[in-house]
Amino acid sequence: MYRFAWLVLLAGSCVAQTQVDLRTQSKSADFSAVSPTKPMTIGASLPGTCTTGQMFFVTTATAGQNLYGCVATNSWSLEAGGGGGGGSGVTVQSAGTNVGSAATLNFTTGAGSIYAISSTPPSISVQSSADTGVLLTQAREQSGGPLLCAPATGSGTAYGCSMSPTLTQYTLGMALDFKADVSGSGGATTLNVDFLGAKSLKLADGATDPGPGDITAGRLYVVWYDGSVFRMTGAVVPAGVLGESQPTCGTAVRGRLWFVAGGAGTKDSLSVCAKDASNAYAWRSLY
Repeated sequence: MYRFAWLVLLAGSCVAQTQVDLRTQSKSADFSAVSPTKPMTIGASLPGTCTTGQMFFVTTATAGQNLYGCVATNSWSLEAGGGGGGGSGVTVQSAGTNVGSAATLNFTTGAGSIYAISSTPPSISVQSSADTGVLLTQAREQSGGPLLCAPATGSGTAYGCSMSPTLTQYTLGMALDFKADVSGSGGATTLNVDFLGAKSLKLADGATDPGPGDITAGRLYVVWYDGSVFRMTGAVVPAGVLGESQPTCGTAVRGRLWFVAGGAGTKDSLSVCAKDASNAYAWRSLY
């Protein structure tokens, strides 16, 4: 009797110590009735090391982006749903309207935009910024630089200036701020921007040449390109204010105003270049 009981206890002990290798000793294993099942390791962050084929469930990741596979030694990859060009995965919308759904979301930059994309599992960060070489910023506009054409070379009738960045072509309607380094002598005048070729510089009507005193060294002039010539525009301050030398009144200066500020006890004077009935030109006093 005692011997039988001892054999029973021994058999139970042997059964308790038996371990089954499911990889080699099982066939068509069905775990559907087992509750719960956890076929992979879990954690708040990915382990620093892994072997190919290992799976890991990240508990802190966004739902649907929790499952990672080890695609190479110590290299994890998010195992998102879908696959191929038309599979499911990320649904992309534009202003609330569906564009499509695919496993790959591709970011491409447009003119003036820059993307910096980095991957730190379980997150991918996309940071956008502006390309200030293309887009005008408030600070750059306030600096006056974008439209400034700084004097490069020049004479009283042939001016040159340069822009930053360098202008590549003349376009209809383009405007710039031209700073003269030499006072104009009047008559046919040209402006050459960044050596793109000299173009005639006219008054606002696009036909009349600047006269003596219309261009003064050190002053800034707004000009625009009409497709053929540069035209001076904007308010014109009467010459003489800065103490310029008054030119001889003639056809090239006809209609120009000339203002001279009087000193203490002396009135200001304002005159205009005009001809009389005998076609004689002279500066006529207006005040």
